[in-house]
Amino acid sequence: MIFCYPVPSARIAAVNLGGRSAMRISGMGEKSVVVCVQRLLALISILLGSAVQAFPCDQPIMISNWSFCAIANVTDEGGDADWKVVPAWTREKAISAYFGNDPRLLANHGLCNAKFHRVVLCQPGWQTGNPDECSYLVCSGYYSSLFGKEEREAYERDHPTAQ
Repeated sequence: MIFCYPVPSARIAAVNLGGRSAMRISGMGEKSVVVCVQRLLALISILLGSAVQAFPCDQPIMISNWSFCAIANVTDEGGDADWKVVPAWTREKAISAYFGNDPRLLANHGLCNAKFHRVVLCQPGWQTGNPDECSYLVCSGYYSSLFGKEEREAYERDHPTAQ
């Protein structure tokens, strides 16, 4: 809680309010205003800090922000040619560490979030992973959405007049 205490001032005047007297402070001291503002800023910074440190798995996953990382077909050449099949922003050291700096792995098994520059690997066996892990949620959500879309399109092709 924030408590702001006024600094006693020589400018305190008594006010008569309908037979009752009350003390009116004609001005808060500069010191108490500074203390109050500092405490308010500390509270705001704590709230912002806790919001930033919220678990990523607690954040809603927008499947529309994710897509396959491969932007072209992987070739037999390997090496630098593999980097041409994934987005350029995945070359950053902070991001490439998530897929072992292996662009072929990212192209074959990765989902990319170009909006927030995030990657996740959906390697074989992810279906049996821990549902509390963020990668599991992204992978399962994306593939469920993709499978649901294919299923819906197939149904619409088979039953064009169905509502």
